[in-house]
Amino acid sequence: MHSWTFYPAFLATFLSVSNLSFLVHREHDYGKQRTLSQLAADKPKSLLYFRIVLWACGTLFAVSMYFYIIPRITYGLPQAAAWSLTYFSELALSIFPSSGKTKQLHDFLAVAMGVGMAASAYLFAFSLTKGYMATEMVIASVMTVLAALTIMDKKRFIFYELPFIFLAHTSILIALFALK
Repeated sequence: MHSWTFYPAFLATFLSVSNLSFLVHREHDYGKQRTLSQLAADKPKSLLYFRIVLWACGTLFAVSMYFYIIPRITYGLPQAAAWSLTYFSELALSIFPSSGKTKQLHDFLAVAMGVGMAASAYLFAFSLTKGYMATEMVIASVMTVLAALTIMDKKRFIFYELPFIFLAHTSILIALFALK
């Protein structure tokens, strides 16, 4: 039997994938390419929705990371640092919308969150056993390519951003299975 802290990341993944995909589906305009955060900042209702998703999902992931994965993983301290960068940047960027005076701060926090997500995936690759290690390395490598594409192809940013986020979620789920 697993500790209850094993399960929140699964709920977080479901909620994140379904709700962020729904937000993009509802708000995306192919003629006006924007990031996920910019889509959310356009309307007060969308911004509130975005904030609820980030806070709820981030906190659910945090429960599994801090109380299930990090105590069981080889590089627990670096993983705690990488995850903390992800989590606290995510909470902060949800407070500061990607518009107006707070756009630059928001963008900085989004980059910090992405760095934390990628670092976590790489740390998983170096912390887990062979099969899981290879899977995590592939995920981390694809995340790196997606991050580079967000810089090189701003017109399709959101089409690289969402898979990057969803792969970060997947890397956490793989780590959970590896450590059960």
